[in-house]
Amino acid sequence: MTPRVAVVHPYLLPGGGSEACAMWTVQALQDDCRVTLVSMGRPDLQKLNESCGTSVDLSKIELRSLAIPPGMRTRFDALRAGRVARYCRCHARAFDVMISTYNIMDFSVPGIQWIADFSFDDDLRRELDAKSGAAAGRLYGPSRARSIYLGLARGFAGQKGDGWKRNRTLANSEWTRRLLEEKFGVASEVIYPPVAVEASRIAWGEREDGFVVMGRLVPEKGIGLVIDILTEVRKVRPMHLHILGRRSRAGYAREIEALCRKNRDWVHLEGEVYGPEKQKLLAGHKYGLSGCYQEAFGIAVAEMVKSGAIVWVPDGGGQTEIVADAGLIYSDRDDAVARILAVVGDPVRESDLRGRLDGRASVFSSARSVSAMRAVVHDFLKEGKGRGE
Repeated sequence: MTPRVAVVHPYLLPGGGSEACAMWTVQALQDDCRVTLVSMGRPDLQKLNESCGTSVDLSKIELRSLAIPPGMRTRFDALRAGRVARYCRCHARAFDVMISTYNIMDFSVPGIQWIADFSFDDDLRRELDAKSGAAAGRLYGPSRARSIYLGLARGFAGQKGDGWKRNRTLANSEWTRRLLEEKFGVASEVIYPPVAVEASRIAWGEREDGFVVMGRLVPEKGIGLVIDILTEVRKVRPMHLHILGRRSRAGYAREIEALCRKNRDWVHLEGEVYGPEKQKLLAGHKYGLSGCYQEAFGIAVAEMVKSGAIVWVPDGGGQTEIVADAGLIYSDRDDAVARILAVVGDPVRESDLRGRLDGRASVFSSARSVSAMRAVVHDFLKEGKGRGE
């Protein structure tokens, strides 16, 4: 009998790392299982396929689209997620396994969950985001109102204590795996997210002496820090910057847009770029930079590395596992400037780092991720844990 599998993601928008995990999971299973994709709203599968490099076939799967309540399309994420969780608790026994591709979920029966970040624990999220300032402010800082809001979201979801700990848990990096063990006592196995970007065929000498940064325009992605770092680098070596990412948090996006206008001679805000256009930008530039201090994995970093760029990252999160070289890991703005200037324009150092990163790139592939997820689902079904058995 063909297994019935639900792949669950609260809200699918092009350009996110967890969305790539959802889409590649569906693709991995769509030929061998009866797959139902559960999400809020009506996902644009064509754009998602283009963004993620997938070929999910709507004729092979069922799309279960839950209506988004009025006023919740761009805010109240926890309440939106609660609606999805409540649906899953009500329908879990209709499937042989439910798979959450975005963080924890109490399905009411054991399932599979792939941890993308720690937004599900407000105190830990605030601790991890402290450097970026993303956890501050009236809406995201600690307050009685926020506690009440999150409590309502948990109640709406029907979440009961640590029910999510019954699931088989997947971590998107060793860093995430360690935190799950240290903070929650949960054992997990690492499956790196799928990265579909191809290696650049453009010779190094023909690529532009410029940087790329990718990420949603939200404080935790540190786009402002990236501009600040490169402003200092440019005092020694002329460089330009392309920013790829969607406008997510309006206030912060306006700040970044103002910074881009101020530095319009070298900063280019590209917005949402997918498919061949994104591949072309990555393939044509030598360098990449991340400003996110506690990125649980950093699929954008992996994409830049796979495209053949030399990429610098902050000293926290799973992104350090991607570059795996102390010379590419910085502690603050001044350290980043020093490490970049120690490399750019030095043919020997650049060649050495490119060789090291080329070796790392093979670790992060969609094929590896798909194979690993298929194995996890096969083992889960073989053990007969679905439907509460």
